[in-house]
Amino acid sequence: MKNKIHIALLLFLSLSLININNIHSQDIADSKILKPYSLIYAMSNSVVIKNAALENGRYTYKFLENDIVVDIKDNLYYEYHSNNEFVKAKIDWISEYEYKLTIIGMERREAPFKIGTTLSAEITKIDGINYYYNSKLNGKTAKGKFKKIY
Repeated sequence: MKNKIHIALLLFLSLSLININNIHSQDIADSKILKPYSLIYAMSNSVVIKNAALENGRYTYKFLENDIVVDIKDNLYYEYHSNNEFVKAKIDWISEYEYKLTIIGMERREAPFKIGTTLSAEITKIDGINYYYNSKLNGKTAKGKFKKIY
């Protein structure tokens, strides 16, 4: 009888320790202590595209018959609209011709996006100073053309 009690107690303690270790491991994985290391790891694994189709410079594109000025500098995208409205985004190049814009700042009324929204685009053709693209935002696709000023 004592052996059965000892075996039952030993089994209960073993299962309890296994359960405590699982909870403890999950707490560590979810901890805020490891999150900065995850961010550093993600940043260190970013793809660097040396020959991106859109170089640093100034471009324009047409939107509702208006010329919109775009500045690209150091993986940042600045878009200037009338009435002092603007959009600022981070450019993440996926390949030489594909990129993703993530909105990081804006002052724009009635925009179909907000800070944190991502837009994906692909340069489909380069003809001199004209850069033709397909873009996708909120499940909708569009075609357009950037014209390089300088």
